[in-house]
Amino acid sequence: MRLFKHRHAIEAGSCPQRRLVVFIEQHKGDLTLALSAVFYLSSWMVLRLSVWQTAGALMRSMGEAALVGGLCDYIALKMIFERRWYLPNSGVLPRNRQKLIEGISSTIEKEWLTPKMIEDKLRDLDLVKRLGRYLEEVSLESIIDRTHLAGLCQSIAHYVESPELLDFLEERLEASAPRSIRVANALGIVTYRKLSIRVLRELQELLLGLPTNADLIEALEERIHSVGEELQQRDSATRAAAYRIMDTLVENAVIASRGQIALLVKEKMMSLSDEEIRRQIETRTRTHLDWIRVNGGIFGAFFGAMFGLLNYVVAHSAALIALVR
Repeated sequence: MRLFKHRHAIEAGSCPQRRLVVFIEQHKGDLTLALSAVFYLSSWMVLRLSVWQTAGALMRSMGEAALVGGLCDYIALKMIFERRWYLPNSGVLPRNRQKLIEGISSTIEKEWLTPKMIEDKLRDLDLVKRLGRYLEEVSLESIIDRTHLAGLCQSIAHYVESPELLDFLEERLEASAPRSIRVANALGIVTYRKLSIRVLRELQELLLGLPTNADLIEALEERIHSVGEELQQRDSATRAAAYRIMDTLVENAVIASRGQIALLVKEKMMSLSDEEIRRQIETRTRTHLDWIRVNGGIFGAFFGAMFGLLNYVVAHSAALIALVR
């Protein structure tokens, strides 16, 4: 219990530290610029209120360069994302909206998500095998509930009543009926037409009773499971047929997708306003782009120190030469 309280106290105490780290990370550019300004103002205080004139001049040179570097980078980032009347050619993203959208959509389809990549990925997924695993354990109720199953059976049963199906069944019976049926038909005991009607009526009754027939549903599920097993057997005819069908579907899907990915991206981005595009890009890149401002302040201070030392050497060259001698 004591250990738990100690750990909780550590975590509670670290929360303000974590928030401080997050705040610094999110505002590092502004903080760097503020520190540059404070350093620059401090250099003037050193020059005016102390005898350390050389150190104050060097501090001023560093502060000026850091402040200029930070301000220039701040303005540069402003010019990328925002339009300002006092910044010529500012608003790079809004002004090049159409080029940006076309470039992004073209890059996504031609380099990041090409139809060939989609085709290869679909084939790597081995959808037939995945389908076999799914069908091997699936239950009919998980695929479709009783209400929808009843509606589906009624639709199929209604199609069974069609004259076209009756004519087709009669033709098939006449072409491939066993000898006993042929003899019965010749004797006028039964005709192919009546037999076809009887078969279709029994099929219709079977379909309408399927949603409430537990035995039939169980038999149907067993058949589905067996199909799932066949799809996972290497030498299965069902598996080979499924792969042919899947290959055809993948090829057609890839052909149909050409140009559609770019069009989809373009339509989505065109539906966004300039402000929404700016906000989405800025929120994902601003924290990283702020490192430009940080480096601008740091390298500005570094080069300011270099130039400050150079000015000091030039201004006191005679004294330095005499000192060396």
